[in-house]
Amino acid sequence: MQLRGLFFMSSLLCAAASYGQGCSDAGFCTAGTMQGGKAVADSSNRPGSIGLSVTAGAGENGTMIWVPQLEGSIGIGRRGVLEGKLPYSVASGNLGRHAGPGDPIITYSHILAAHPGKLVWTATVGLRIGINNANATDGGRALPMPYQSGLGTTDVIVGLGAKYRHWLSGAIGYQQPVWQYNDNGYLPAILYPTNAADTLYFASRRLRRKGDLLARVEVGGHWHRWAASAGPLLICHLGTDNITLADGSSTALQGSAGATLNLSGTLAYTTGRMKITLIGGSPFIVRTYRPDGLTRSWVITLRYSYNLR
Repeated sequence: MQLRGLFFMSSLLCAAASYGQGCSDAGFCTAGTMQGGKAVADSSNRPGSIGLSVTAGAGENGTMIWVPQLEGSIGIGRRGVLEGKLPYSVASGNLGRHAGPGDPIITYSHILAAHPGKLVWTATVGLRIGINNANATDGGRALPMPYQSGLGTTDVIVGLGAKYRHWLSGAIGYQQPVWQYNDNGYLPAILYPTNAADTLYFASRRLRRKGDLLARVEVGGHWHRWAASAGPLLICHLGTDNITLADGSSTALQGSAGATLNLSGTLAYTTGRMKITLIGGSPFIVRTYRPDGLTRSWVITLRYSYNLR
């Protein structure tokens, strides 16, 4: 068990410290049964929980993104869990700063089948609700998507997860924009005609996104009050995104479809009703063009939750 613990700790530290570009989580990596390091089935028979998390991430061109988030869940019957997340985003970089409410995520997860001590199947359905049109500016100039607090879309989320005992879990998920009202105005050639390197973000004027597919596998372990898990996280952007040029014409963004492969890890400590969780992740295979502003070279989340009994 000590060797297994050392392995998971090493995996988590590698995930948090490695450097790449392109983590493309549009919300469903931490939604319902798709979230790493947490089995929804483990809490379905409890009244619920409340919590607070803080996420730090490094975006394009040295942009720093901080996301404090209120979280809550409530058990519904013996097999269901309703969860909600209310984020607030603070982004700063060489083009300015913007802060504002992020897109809330609401999910319902239900245990489909459970074999005590063995395999548990859980399904999730939910929404990411876009509460703005991603058109924040700084000094009168449009800010690119890494600075925006929302995506300017409302997305449907569905997923299926499986957990075997306490050491192996997996999930697949699908997120599809169903209402798109992104009114972002960033075109680097228009706003910054000198093409200075620090002004060149991915063009995102009136971005229209395609859907994403997720696949996650994790190996985990428990010892005393500690738990850890780690594994690969694959996100496939299923189509080519489009933007609107200054003349009003639409253009396809070649290279925006494709896969991002991440390594993620979770370390958790539980005592009584309290749980503290550290999550780290970083990509090492990326797609070429990422106009949604979700590029992260690394992401670290610290979460505190309190079970209501």
